[in-house]
Amino acid sequence: MWIVAVAMFTSSSLLAFMSETSGWSTITYQVYYFSLSPMVAFMGVGTLYLLADKSWAKYFLTYTIILSLSFLILIFTTPIDTVQLTTFSPPSEIGSTAISGYPKLLSPLLSIPGGLVLIGGALYSFWIDRSRKYTLLIGIGGIIQLASGFRARFGGNLTYFFLFTTVGVLFLFLGFLLSSEYVKHDRK
Repeated sequence: MWIVAVAMFTSSSLLAFMSETSGWSTITYQVYYFSLSPMVAFMGVGTLYLLADKSWAKYFLTYTIILSLSFLILIFTTPIDTVQLTTFSPPSEIGSTAISGYPKLLSPLLSIPGGLVLIGGALYSFWIDRSRKYTLLIGIGGIIQLASGFRARFGGNLTYFFLFTTVGVLFLFLGFLLSSEYVKHDRK
């Protein structure tokens, strides 16, 4: 499930980068917006598969898939404010400005539970085995990402959004790298 999340993160980052040079089209904006919230939910699903009873993970996966498909349909059927797409500056900081209605209401139902599961799973993993310090990095990365997303969603200044997002991703990535080393060491 983390592979799905990483693919969505790569997609959203690439599209945000491309918007700086060529602006937004309706389709690129829709794909960008779709890739944001389900990404976090899929990270939560991956965390549950690692730490919880598989039935809980399957329930959350089903929830994530149903809401993600609904989110996808809503994004591609909700009118996009094309004036915002062409005039918002800088383009990569557009966030949810060009879309309204149900997609904005559904988005938190994916990102908030996914983020809480990711953060809670990382902290729980550290609590049951204090030698897994890498889980603290994953938890901190998740907290930074969640705080950054809340600030962006609820009208905060987006000036530092990408900086905080990058820092959060670095913490997540370092935690993942260290977990790989822990697993290699544990197998010996």
